[in-house]
Amino acid sequence: MQQSYAYPQVFMVDGNPNCNPYVQAPVWTLPTLKKRRKWDCKTVASILILNLVLLALAWVALGTVYLIDLQKDIKEIKEDKREKSPHAEKIIGAQNVTEPPKNLKAAAHLTVGSYNNKGSNPLMWDDRLGHAFTRGVLYKDRGLFVNETGFFFVYSKIYFRAFRCEVNKNLEHVIFKRTNRYHKDLILMETKKTSYCSLNDKEWATNSYQAGIVFLSRGESLYVNVSYPKLVDSDESKTFFGLYKL
Repeated sequence: MQQSYAYPQVFMVDGNPNCNPYVQAPVWTLPTLKKRRKWDCKTVASILILNLVLLALAWVALGTVYLIDLQKDIKEIKEDKREKSPHAEKIIGAQNVTEPPKNLKAAAHLTVGSYNNKGSNPLMWDDRLGHAFTRGVLYKDRGLFVNETGFFFVYSKIYFRAFRCEVNKNLEHVIFKRTNRYHKDLILMETKKTSYCSLNDKEWATNSYQAGIVFLSRGESLYVNVSYPKLVDSDESKTFFGLYKL
């Protein structure tokens, strides 16, 4: 007796005979890709403007910080200058206030005192009171001694005055140089005044001024002679003598 066998049925899915419709897809299967979002022009422009605004705010913040630091530096510099100024040194009692800077050149300005009117020559000067001073120059024996060789601008002004006029008196004003190179003092500048008053004048006054550039060697000195020292006015703004190195 011939037995018949039942053959299992075969199902075809998408043309793949090995595919079992009852078997689930593996978990590692890639998900279905979504369609990319399309950006319109307005969205792109808005994002660009937002980035520019954020960038501008960042620059403003950095600039503010820089200005604050700069103001602090300027304040510190001003405070340092104020502490180092001569006025501040005088306030705190610094000892080197009177010391002149090294780059200043030699100079001197002398004024005549009331004690000078004694009829003596050379004229006696004051090197400390009022506008008088000496820097790099020595006032000694009624003359100015230079400590360095070079060209100097020399000036002198004499103010003569009296309460009456006397005839036959010549007012002479002479600047001399004393040096070891010659046995006699040299005349550098000279003025002479005549007819400076009349017999009808009860009071008179006249000026004598001279100045020039001269070459002086170290150790040489200058002094001033006048014909009538008693007629010299002692006002420091009218009678003076000085020099400064060029």
